[in-house]
Amino acid sequence: MRPIIWLGVPVVLVAILAAVLALYRNSRIQLSKSSKNLHVVLIGASIGQSWHLAEWPSRTRTPGFTAESIAAWQFDKTEATEEVLLRPAVKFRPNRTYLKSLLQPPRPPDIVILKECSSYFPGDLPAYKESVRSWVRRLQDRRLKVVLATVVPVTKSRAAQEPRKQEMLLDYNRWLREYATKQTLPLVDLEAALRTETEGSYLREDFAAPDGSHLNPSAYAVLDRTLSAVLCAVTPPSVCRTAPARTATPLP
Repeated sequence: MRPIIWLGVPVVLVAILAAVLALYRNSRIQLSKSSKNLHVVLIGASIGQSWHLAEWPSRTRTPGFTAESIAAWQFDKTEATEEVLLRPAVKFRPNRTYLKSLLQPPRPPDIVILKECSSYFPGDLPAYKESVRSWVRRLQDRRLKVVLATVVPVTKSRAAQEPRKQEMLLDYNRWLREYATKQTLPLVDLEAALRTETEGSYLREDFAAPDGSHLNPSAYAVLDRTLSAVLCAVTPPSVCRTAPARTATPLP
């Protein structure tokens, strides 16, 4: 009988550990729900990652928010959107990130920003539009506030390397503005914040990284202020009441 007893020990230990993790997880979830800060989740790619949104509330002195960026390295943000909707649950993956999430469940968002990158242009514009509509519907069905973001343009020299990239990107942005207006959705107009005033609406050279597509610290300082202005306009005054004039410290 002893072998049977010893075989049962690991099962009991696993059950106890699972129960402890469940209790800890539930306490973290309740703590997250009780937070007075609004949590912002940006679903994007490289520019979103380099923005370091977790530090954005402190950089702009808007302590009423917490923020994070989720990377989805293709135009299709369906999987990332669905994973955000699962929160605080996490899709199973056999890796360290999943195990960490059992102890620190990701916080459900109050606001979701959908952002695309210039890398996906030119592309299938009708399919792009339908995808955005579907993501907005899914998020709104869960009563989440959705914010759209225009695509950051590329510099004139970068646009010359890939015909129709800039033109289609601007067509997408024009449609996105119209769609946001019709659906009464807030819009973070990254293009307008960083573009030249000349014909072509290219990314300003003084905001561009050497590749002509990505951004430098000066550009991110502008985006910080742009994001603060939009979010503070669509959230209760108490969220931004401690914010001074829209100032931001450039990223290091």
